[in-house]
Amino acid sequence: MIRNVLRSLIVVVLVAAALVRPLQAQGDPSLIPLRGNAPRILAWDAVLQGDDAYELRWPVAVAAASAGEIAVADAYGSRLVVFSGTGSTWTAERSLTLPGVPLALTHDGERYVLSLRQGAGLVALEGPDFKLRRLPLPAATVPGAVAAAARGGGILLYDLAGGEVLALEADGGVAGKTPVAAELTALTAAPDDGFYAVFAAAAQVRRYGPNGEELGRWAVPGAGPVPAWPAGVVVEPGGDLLLADRHGGRIVVLDAGGKISGLGSRRGWEPGLLLLPAGMARLPDARLAVADQGNGRVQIFRRIDRERSP
Repeated sequence: MIRNVLRSLIVVVLVAAALVRPLQAQGDPSLIPLRGNAPRILAWDAVLQGDDAYELRWPVAVAAASAGEIAVADAYGSRLVVFSGTGSTWTAERSLTLPGVPLALTHDGERYVLSLRQGAGLVALEGPDFKLRRLPLPAATVPGAVAAAARGGGILLYDLAGGEVLALEADGGVAGKTPVAAELTALTAAPDDGFYAVFAAAAQVRRYGPNGEELGRWAVPGAGPVPAWPAGVVVEPGGDLLLADRHGGRIVVLDAGGKISGLGSRRGWEPGLLLLPAGMARLPDARLAVADQGNGRVQIFRRIDRERSP
């Protein structure tokens, strides 16, 4: 009799679990509350995966030319996939083969610029036909993270060999150099012509001024016992920093003083969840595009804390 009762309980538990799973999948899973005191301030808007011809496999970086055009650097096949769309509807329009495996990508207001692995250098894709042009670099430079300068059409490039951030003019000429103390994983320009540098191994963000002076450094908090591994960064007009935490599968938001002010998404496979997030880009309409590398897609989020503001 006891055995029959136990068997009945097991059946009830299995049936309940089967009913709960679809209920949990309804709505936006990125809005499920996170543990801790920081509020969730990002909500999921759209997913970009491509079709049979342009399917994303291993997106490493993303950049936006406009609110309706997003380019994705895909290391699988060494290509750039360009999407167009509005709202939650996006279509892969074209795929361009690159002369090397992509590492980082940005848009400087006129063109896409990519740094490539294996000594393939720095390239720009220009004009409506995305004509490829190699940008000249100083001898022995090994391109790493890349970002558009705050103004003037320039480029910020981390030189892996020299351990410096190079301020490049539009044609590739060097306008300045800033030594950094460790290997960085991501860059973004600051409004004053300085920049923010992300150091994944140290779980840090450092702020550099226009003359190369270090103005501050902030720790990126981990997800419980898992240390953070920041792999992408975006700075917003108000000074907030949005960081892709690769280990935690989430977006960490720091205010201008380096204090954590919000979180976005969590680790997982459903739309709205992230697995090994990599590069990020801010769209002109203030949404955030994230290279969701482990899931083979790009996801777009919006800030909901500002939607609630008067």
